[in-house]
Amino acid sequence: MRVLIVVWPLTAHLYPTLPVAWALQGAGHEVRVASHPDLTGTITAAGLPAVPLGTPETIASPATVGEHLLPAGHRDRLATALGIDQDSDTDTDVWATVSTYTLASSRVFHPVDGSAAHGWGGVDDLVAAARDWRPDLVLWDPNWPAAAVAARACGAAHGRVLWGRDYLGWACHRIDRRHAELAAAGLPDPVAEIVRPAAARHGVPVDDDLLLGQFTLDPTPADMRLPSRARTVPVRRIPYTGAAAVPSWLGARPGRPRVALTLGATQRMFDNDKVLVPSLLEMVDGLDIEVIATLDTSQLAGQRLPDNVRAVDYLPLNLLLPSCSAIIHHGGIGTFTAAVAHRVPQLVVGDELRVAYAANSAYAVRHGAGLAVDPQQQSVAEMRARFLRVLSEPSFQEGTRRLHADWLAMPSPNDTVPVLEKLTALHRTAR
Repeated sequence: MRVLIVVWPLTAHLYPTLPVAWALQGAGHEVRVASHPDLTGTITAAGLPAVPLGTPETIASPATVGEHLLPAGHRDRLATALGIDQDSDTDTDVWATVSTYTLASSRVFHPVDGSAAHGWGGVDDLVAAARDWRPDLVLWDPNWPAAAVAARACGAAHGRVLWGRDYLGWACHRIDRRHAELAAAGLPDPVAEIVRPAAARHGVPVDDDLLLGQFTLDPTPADMRLPSRARTVPVRRIPYTGAAAVPSWLGARPGRPRVALTLGATQRMFDNDKVLVPSLLEMVDGLDIEVIATLDTSQLAGQRLPDNVRAVDYLPLNLLLPSCSAIIHHGGIGTFTAAVAHRVPQLVVGDELRVAYAANSAYAVRHGAGLAVDPQQQSVAEMRARFLRVLSEPSFQEGTRRLHADWLAMPSPNDTVPVLEKLTALHRTAR
């Protein structure tokens, strides 16, 4: 069968889909990946054909996501209508992510009614590509729901493929429960209104399948998932963060505990992590450990690098973590999963800018696989004490073994291929 995968143009969204794409390809299926032209080189470097959507003149840059935020007053009115509990950390953390990043990123490539013709590249080119190639199955990023419109236009089965927790599924679940309150406040459904203009443009009705897919591939551990009415197909998330040459020093057995320090790749784009770097470097300075910090020159600008820290601009965690005794990181789901896969205890660094990562941190702490620190709330000495506990106490290693066992129990991408084949046969309308 032919499979078209549509991803929002960040590597953090692309990389989780690649093991599924490779599994489908290995089973003999044809796979293509559609996204913003900026991601074309990364897709082809992973050995997959890329379908660029639009041109720089017809499609927005992903860097413009901040321009698509709903006004603060509108978000507040939505929060009231949806009954967001301001005394609940779970409610406020999830809503903060949904109402800012999730909705804004979805709005980037989905023009509103009356938009100029040149702004529809991310919708029209996707529909045209689907009609031309006629895939049997479309797997789509929750932040690009026009892919469901494209699937309908060509008769393909379609399902969402998650890269993290199902924030839009949670939003739809909350909207269902508070539909009357939204209507009374004169507010439209904030999820449906994103895709409605694209659906109308191509003659497709807005219904449950268009918003949540006919099914959802979900790599999230069961006890970490958000409430959603989506039909879930669990799949093990295989950590992949790109390829690189193996440095010569990596093969030598470290003479003292080796520790990874990373703040992920995505946050570099938005300059959100520089404030954390001084505290983290001070925290590890002078300790009898070898720190491998995957920080680039912009993150290290103006910083003194301690003698026990080796800075590497980029190194895939799959290469680094097998030799590490602990990892210090920002709480991103990709880094969290890599630590679980390699059974490495975690120290997760958080602050108010990382609300979306709070669940990953809490999950690691709840299962005894690590601890969390907040440089804005704790001194460097307090952070160092927690880090040394993670590094030395056997209970954290035991916690990582439990999480690793749970991770292995989830179906692999190869195991999921027959399920996708059956779902495609069930749902596609074109033959």
